[in-house]
Amino acid sequence: MSFAPVLRYSMVFCVLTLVVILLGGTVLSLIRMKRDVRLSMASVHAQVSQRVEGTITLLESLASLPEYYDPEIPPIEKVKKLDQMSPYFGYLMICYVDSDINVHSDGSEPASLASRDYMQRLFSTGQRQVTDSFAAGADGVTLNYTVAVPLVDKENHITGCLFSAIYFDEVVEILAQSAGINHCEATLLGTQGQIMSSTSGLPYGSLVMDELRRNYLFRTTADKLEEQMLAATAGNYWSIKDGSLHYTVFQRVAHTNWDILCSVNFWSIFWEIFPVMLAVAAVTILLCAGLIMILKRYIASQMQVVEMLIRSVEELEKKIYQDERPEDVDFNEIIRLTSNGLSDSLTGVVTRSVFLNQASALLKKVDGSCVTALCFVDMDNLKNINDSYGHNGGDVALKSVGYILREYEKKYDGVVGRYGGDEFVLLLTDLEDEAELQSVLDELVLRLHSEIGSAGRHIPVQCSVGVSVYRTGYSLERMIADADEALYFVKQNGKGYYKIFEN
Repeated sequence: MSFAPVLRYSMVFCVLTLVVILLGGTVLSLIRMKRDVRLSMASVHAQVSQRVEGTITLLESLASLPEYYDPEIPPIEKVKKLDQMSPYFGYLMICYVDSDINVHSDGSEPASLASRDYMQRLFSTGQRQVTDSFAAGADGVTLNYTVAVPLVDKENHITGCLFSAIYFDEVVEILAQSAGINHCEATLLGTQGQIMSSTSGLPYGSLVMDELRRNYLFRTTADKLEEQMLAATAGNYWSIKDGSLHYTVFQRVAHTNWDILCSVNFWSIFWEIFPVMLAVAAVTILLCAGLIMILKRYIASQMQVVEMLIRSVEELEKKIYQDERPEDVDFNEIIRLTSNGLSDSLTGVVTRSVFLNQASALLKKVDGSCVTALCFVDMDNLKNINDSYGHNGGDVALKSVGYILREYEKKYDGVVGRYGGDEFVLLLTDLEDEAELQSVLDELVLRLHSEIGSAGRHIPVQCSVGVSVYRTGYSLERMIADADEALYFVKQNGKGYYKIFEN
């Protein structure tokens, strides 16, 4: 025996296990991508929406105060109150605009905002406005987002508006913190699909569709995604970007025409769970190595036993074939010790001589409280099988019968042997009563009457069985003779069933 096949198969098992772990990690990464990006989207969308909605609520609350409609109160007084609120609520500014669309500030002359598109829309429609990011302030460079609500008096006339500017950097921080928790990237898009802020380094002001057309998209196109975004419909897509798989979800921000895109890179998730996969792989390899060592020791110990048996057989051969044979050689014991080498090579059952020896020994140990029976089994159609399917077909049929009989031999503490070309003898010793014997015989005959599949052909097999039941004082030869006589009766009366010999 060689340990090399065990080692080879163990290595193959380890490799297959590593492949399964790798595939499992890949599937888990794909599942995690969907989960993490949705969690990031929920967080980003909630915070950005909350900031916009909170701003609208604040401005509308201020717009309900009568002082902003009283012409007797100077604009500068209105502005001072708003200036005190701006840092408290975290805004770049909160401003008052009069009916002439002039914005007032403390210490400066009023400035006209009539050229601003969002002011024109507000005064013409009376609807609140949420703008994209744009440059404003004294330096004309600072980026911010503006939320404006109209001041409508009791006569439903627009007397001005209040607006606040949200820090651009505040939105950038919201995107970075909310998305970065799950290794995701977030991008905020304006009303024209332009990039207003992105944690993935996309250039400010460029169109997101131009970026998407550079990627490979699965089961969708950039035009279809653009239609979904214009329709304010949430969605998702898979893409290949810079040679890596990405999963992206997008959603409209409430009360705005903005869209948020959250995306996650496959490798960022995969490398996060890789240490766990590595640990599992290491444990698997260690377990395999330990199992290999145990098997190696077990095989080595069994080989010692085999070597001892080989030496014993060699010594027996010397005793059998020596020139001066001892008078007290126990040949029955020699046959018993070497019976494993005296089995039928085709069917696996023992040969006739070995059966006679072992069956005689079993009959001497029969328990009188149990039923012992000898079955003489004969194939009814071996010649027809050989003629129709060739000798290979006949061999297959014989092997099948031998396999079935060996099963009953083990189950009922018996022995089975090949008595002749297509004849078998089976001794059963562990039956409770004759009712169980008949149940076993019914089952046995049914199993021996079957079709065997071989090389695309179905070979029919049928056997007849003659049975003799052991009685006190019966010899093995008598039981065989009685079973043979019962078998003859079956052969003469239809075949394919069994008969128990009756005195």
